[in-house]
Amino acid sequence: MASTQKRIKLNSDFNHIMWFFLLLGAYLFVPSILAIIYATALKIEMNSTDFETIAIFAQAAGLFPVLALALYFSRQLFIEDWQKTKKRILYTILFIVAGAIAVWLLTTIVNIFYGLIGIEGTSENQESLESAVLSKYGLIMLIPIVFFAPIIEELIFRKFIFGIIEDNLKWSPWTAILISTVVFSVMHLLSGDFQYILLYLPQAFVMGIMYHFSKNNIFVPITIHFINNLLAAIGILVLRGLA
Repeated sequence: MASTQKRIKLNSDFNHIMWFFLLLGAYLFVPSILAIIYATALKIEMNSTDFETIAIFAQAAGLFPVLALALYFSRQLFIEDWQKTKKRILYTILFIVAGAIAVWLLTTIVNIFYGLIGIEGTSENQESLESAVLSKYGLIMLIPIVFFAPIIEELIFRKFIFGIIEDNLKWSPWTAILISTVVFSVMHLLSGDFQYILLYLPQAFVMGIMYHFSKNNIFVPITIHFINNLLAAIGILVLRGLA
């Protein structure tokens, strides 16, 4: 009996770690690999406008199988967390609303702070987001940006990181919150533009907090992330209309 329980524990530990690295690797590299394959097959220069178009489609096409993989192998986690949602629907809604408002307020404060100290522009990740939304394929790109990315990223940076730290390492939830916040923020700085890290630290911290206090319900940070990305995309489109 003890041997069986030990095997189950080892399998659980392995699954957390394995799926974290597998999903993170697929999320980071599959779209880029697809873009390079398409460009090579069509003999398109990497620095051309046509390659940028291919990269946009590769981003959307590449995230779809990653999302399917994540949903399939994490289906039991979603089922369990959906049960939490149904049992605590009011609390879940309150966590989502509070989290979305907190992210918006903190992001606004950071942008004001950056303006006061003379930091202009934005991160390369944000520039890529703006280019995708403002391209002629912007409506297509809204699907992976608003829907796919929140699900995949919250599985990686909340569900699996918390699982490794809390369940496997037996460290405190606050350690999980801090580590997931830092990892999430650093992964969104594509070219080492660390002066923009404050754009990501507050929202990652809020989503970690809400995930913890919602009893590790993945639907809470996913929905907050969804709302944040949707508002960001709408803001980009509105600013283009005003320009």
